[in-house]
Amino acid sequence: MLDVATTLFVRQGYAATSLEQIARVAECSKASLYRRYSCKAALFKAVVAARGAHLLEEARAVEACSRDPLLATREIALFFLDFMLRPETTEAYRIVIADGHRIPSVVDDMMATSVEPFVATISRLLKAAADAGHIESTDHEETTRVLMGLVLGWPLQNTLLGQNKMLDPQARQRFFDRAWQVFLSGIRRAP
Repeated sequence: MLDVATTLFVRQGYAATSLEQIARVAECSKASLYRRYSCKAALFKAVVAARGAHLLEEARAVEACSRDPLLATREIALFFLDFMLRPETTEAYRIVIADGHRIPSVVDDMMATSVEPFVATISRLLKAAADAGHIESTDHEETTRVLMGLVLGWPLQNTLLGQNKMLDPQARQRFFDRAWQVFLSGIRRAP
């Protein structure tokens, strides 16, 4: 059901997608759908939560197996860029921006279950890098938000505006490499 709902929300938008249509395409009864999700807003919140859970799983897996906190941060930041530019993520984000004020607590839920835990993961890695003497950072949460803005700001804006310059993997990698370089030049501790 979530996959069908994600596809339809992405393709048609929140307002144009009905629970009846989701049930029909998912080949389940409306009663089955309503047993799991009391309304369209609850289903959309589940879609957003599933996207966020995928992002967190990846970030936590990288954090758990990495011995170098800066390399782990870099890997997670690159995954974050790629993840956020996926059509299903970009369109869900577009819906949250456009219709979030109409969907009770979707923004608050997204912040609490996805954004803040993701920021906390990177903040822990940056703290470890600072503690090891590799970078200068005292407010690791703020440093994380600066990094995410640097890595994602222009690519997401470009994609949301339909310019799609970052859909090319090589262009996206070049942009990311430059953003990472700029980020490190601001926080790397001099030898």
